[in-house]
Amino acid sequence: MSGYFLPIGLVVAFLIAWFLPEPGSALQQMGIIPWMVVTIFLVNGYQTVLSQMPLSGKLWTTAIVAILINLLISPFLGLAAASLLALPSAAAIGLIITATVPSTLSSGIVLTQLAGGDGIKALFLTILLNLVGIFTIPFILPAVLDNVGTLDLSPWPLLKQLLLIVLLPFVIGMLVRRMLQFSPRHWLIRYLPSSCVITTVWISISASSETLREISLLLIVNITIAALLLHGALIALCLASRRLYHPDRAEWLALLFTASQKTLPVAIGILAALNQPIGVALVACILFHFMQLLVDSLLAARLVRSAAEPDTA
Repeated sequence: MSGYFLPIGLVVAFLIAWFLPEPGSALQQMGIIPWMVVTIFLVNGYQTVLSQMPLSGKLWTTAIVAILINLLISPFLGLAAASLLALPSAAAIGLIITATVPSTLSSGIVLTQLAGGDGIKALFLTILLNLVGIFTIPFILPAVLDNVGTLDLSPWPLLKQLLLIVLLPFVIGMLVRRMLQFSPRHWLIRYLPSSCVITTVWISISASSETLREISLLLIVNITIAALLLHGALIALCLASRRLYHPDRAEWLALLFTASQKTLPVAIGILAALNQPIGVALVACILFHFMQLLVDSLLAARLVRSAAEPDTA
């Protein structure tokens, strides 16, 4: 059931926001969204035990490859996909922001384990990408969005925002774990981050409901195709990297399902910081999230079936 909680919750959030946007719009005016992101990373820090991190072998090479693919190359792939599909500026902004943010906080780890990969290494890569992303996003995102030509985005306020809503809560969460005996595997801890993502989407869609009603089916199709192109390109880079430095299968699967994925709450947090209507951009973020879950779930199932085959890579 836990694997379906987030996608089902996102659909329910969309329906409620579509038909009854007033409560969510009121919460958006109160500035709730950044606190949802803070809660997610507070819980993520609470669940993290640095002593469990396997800091040896080729993992540092894998980490460098993950940073290159997920944080440095991906934003330009997002720009290329948006340009290829000739997306309007609002949709392009959403796709590019999605391409710039780091890996998902949970689904990449879960899919790594389902495919027979190393979950601990996936956790390490996820934490690393999210922490390094704090310092890459503020400088890469304005440079890439400059090609869209609609935003004048300064890196320093964005860096401050990410430090406050990502790094600080993460560190506090790790410190709190030293003082509390509450199990990090408790159902409340496990479901709280996903609940915050669902709440964030509900609030964001509610606040942009009028804009969303004007989106055409053709635009939704084009955004979906652009999202699939972006995610497919990231997967292709992960596949190519295996040929270059030959990690073991379990570690490579950790790379595949972390470096190719993107986190929704950080993308929404950045959109909220832009202080402008985010309806169409939010649709691009959510569609990418759904597409990556669909594609990677099918990919994980395929990899499980092929696990017994000889590794000829």
